[in-house]
Order: sequence, then structure tokens, then C-alpha cells
Amino acid sequence: MILKRLLLLCLPLCLFISCLDTTTDSCSNVLCAGLPVLGFEVLQDGENVFDFGSYNGDDVVIDDDNAQTAVEFLSSINDRPALLIQDSDWTAGNYNYVVALGDDDSFTIRTIFELSDESECCGGIPFLTAIEINDVEINLGEVSGGVFTVNL
Repeated sequence: MILKRLLLLCLPLCLFISCLDTTTDSCSNVLCAGLPVLGFEVLQDGENVFDFGSYNGDDVVIDDDNAQTAVEFLSSINDRPALLIQDSDWTAGNYNYVVALGDDDSFTIRTIFELSDESECCGGIPFLTAIEINDVEINLGEVSGGVFTVNL
């Protein structure tokens, strides 16, 4: 009988405790995105220039008009070699790059970054809002897998 009363008291207490509002610090449960990475598949005559040895990572030189230090390296994205550019100093603003491949080929990149809303959990993270490659504006909604295609 005592056990029955104890169970009757514990059940409402457990239901009450489980319904407490714990959303006051909901940001601790959020995984924020990291810094953006710009990926480029560079093609010449329809072939990836890094795939068949036309160029390698040592041939890539990035000239940055904004005096930021761009980090460049080659990687494989979706089984295709790609040039990746990331800069830990990106913030809201315009960034212009000239990417030289050896002595013969180059392309220009113009980007605009904005910062995510500060009132959100992951506020202040830069995100790409516009990009031009060789003076041609790219529709970000049409980019496959986050990798931009550059035709030399």
C-alpha cells in the first residue's frame, strides 16, 4: 500500500521535472559551421589541369589584393582534384585574388563575404554571398557540391 502511494506521488513529480524548460541555453547544443572554403576545379580543354600533371600544388601562386594570407592546397573533392582556398582572416567585405598556374595560365576571383547574424548561436561566421570568376558572376545556387568550375 505504501509502495502504491509512493508510485502515485513519484509519477507526477517525474512528469513535472521532465517538462522543465531547458531552452534558455540552447546554443550549447548547436554545432556551428567552420570557416568557409572556396573550392575550384580548374579545366583546360575540358580536362582537369591537376588530374593529368599539367600543374601541381607548387605551380599555384595566389596574389591577394587585400594583403590577407590565403592558404592554398590541392585536394580531391568528389574524386576530382581541386584547388582549395581558405583564409582565417575572412570577415565581411570584398576580397580579390589572382590565381596563377605556372607562367602561362591564370584566373581572377572576386568575392563578397558577409557575417552571419550575431543574435544567432553561430553569429559572426563569414559566409560567401557573391563570387565572380574572370569577371563572370556565378549563381551560387547552381554550384555543384560547393566546387566552382574554372575554364582556362
